[in-house]
Amino acid sequence: MPPKSREEVEKEINDNIEKRIIEPIAPSVELIQYTQNMKYLIWRAARVCYSVKSMPELEQEWNETPEEKRTGLVVGLMERGHRTTYSHPNFSYVIVCSRVVSHQIVRHQVGVTIDQESQRYVPYETGFRYIQPEGVDNNSFKKLMEAAHDQYMVLYKEYRLSGLGKRESAELARYVLPSAISTRMVCTTSLAALIHLNNVRVQGDTGRPQGETQIVCSEMVKLALATEPWLKPAFEKKKKKVNDNIVVSNK
Repeated sequence: MPPKSREEVEKEINDNIEKRIIEPIAPSVELIQYTQNMKYLIWRAARVCYSVKSMPELEQEWNETPEEKRTGLVVGLMERGHRTTYSHPNFSYVIVCSRVVSHQIVRHQVGVTIDQESQRYVPYETGFRYIQPEGVDNNSFKKLMEAAHDQYMVLYKEYRLSGLGKRESAELARYVLPSAISTRMVCTTSLAALIHLNNVRVQGDTGRPQGETQIVCSEMVKLALATEPWLKPAFEKKKKKVNDNIVVSNK
């Protein structure tokens, strides 16, 4: 198939601009897969570490252990921070959020694997959807997003008309895209990583969580607990221990 002429490329771009959609959407999270028999996996990992019993003997021990005691042992491991034992199970999600949130989640590198929509390969000729932060006016923010798309298309069109393909043009033009633009990603976290994500991005152990990130990570936890309700203690806010020998002054 012969390459398109400059006129054909320009017409294609202009037609797509006419169809453009710039609109807000809400962030969303879908749980698509998780480790089955999660409690058993964590229990076996722990018992392999601390028992001299053979594998058949451990299997028999599991079968003879009351459910309440199984749960107590596993939850106790989490409370004491024996991270390796509960790093084996995982949860996989499809997440739609802003680039603001995705940039925060990808910092949780240990136990987190992400495949994300590529702005190099996805040209936004017909517009994009975005996540609007709380506290801003709907109409004024939409106008800002429309202006951002205009800037993107100025660059994109320039590169396409110079002879570059869609991928190369999108790769260069993406530098002016706003962080509010929505992105999709498949995110798999170990249970240990999800607990850490909850501590930092939901409960705010290291500082006040950003609003949208807190919403997304809260939903990840909610979906995990819907499948494994016995995990609830692992995601509850922990009370900070106070040293009785330390006197706190309000002066």
